[in-house]
Amino acid sequence: MISNTIDAVSTPGLDLASTSAGSAKALVKGLALVEHVAESDRPLRLVDLVQVSGVPRPTALRLLDVLCRAEVLRVDRTGTYTLGPRVAAWGQSFLDRLDLRAQAAELMEELVEISGETCFLGVLDRSQVLYVAAVNSPKPVRPAARPGSRNPLHCTGIGKALLSGLTDAEVEELLVEPLERRTENTLTDPAAVLGQVRGVRERGFAIDEIENEEGVRCVAAPVRDHTGSVVAGLSVSAPAYRFSTDDVRRLAPDVVRVTSELSRRLGATPGPDDVTTGPATPGTERSV
Repeated sequence: MISNTIDAVSTPGLDLASTSAGSAKALVKGLALVEHVAESDRPLRLVDLVQVSGVPRPTALRLLDVLCRAEVLRVDRTGTYTLGPRVAAWGQSFLDRLDLRAQAAELMEELVEISGETCFLGVLDRSQVLYVAAVNSPKPVRPAARPGSRNPLHCTGIGKALLSGLTDAEVEELLVEPLERRTENTLTDPAAVLGQVRGVRERGFAIDEIENEEGVRCVAAPVRDHTGSVVAGLSVSAPAYRFSTDDVRRLAPDVVRVTSELSRRLGATPGPDDVTTGPATPGTERSV
């Protein structure tokens, strides 16, 4: 019976099976009720919460009373529950403490360990990519970009990853002709670049096929925040002579996995296609 109850109130991110003490179980059940309210697109009644959580009605009533008195939830005159102001305060406190670079540092180091190449983190700033962090390859020949430097959106992997989070109309506003030709591979037609951006949205990663810097390839993916908005891009870049197109595509799943984890740390809700496996073991995966 206890096992069935635990399974019934299990929700993603809440490990109910690992709790044993009664107080811990009550806490997790209360958190499950809050999560159901948070995930619902409408206010929930007591009967709804009992049904979706599997928590017995007397227990649910007791927990809901505590949560409402703590202002984590609130209940209106019709008996429907919504999130309370305490949640907003906690959420703002969480957001105020977020540091994109700090959250990304360990994950960028992981990508460098896997790939042996340089990892960049960039954001959209004044219609350009602004590089805010980098973890360099241990190899002596590396791409030229540095934290604090800028590059165009239309010909960089991070730039196209950032554009993928915008609407077509917003992309067109940023791709103002004439687009700078950086290499012979640079696309200077805004319509062609928009076509690439649409491809990034579909597959989840962008490729710079020696479009921005001579002799350099790059694979990048977008990073999202708690609202689902693209707030950054993360890339692996390397000299083309040791980073073939096949290498880029073999590394792409790792880049997407890492950006998905970084997005999760920033509060983004995982999508159905997000990779949730743990870090790869260096030396056993794809080499680039």
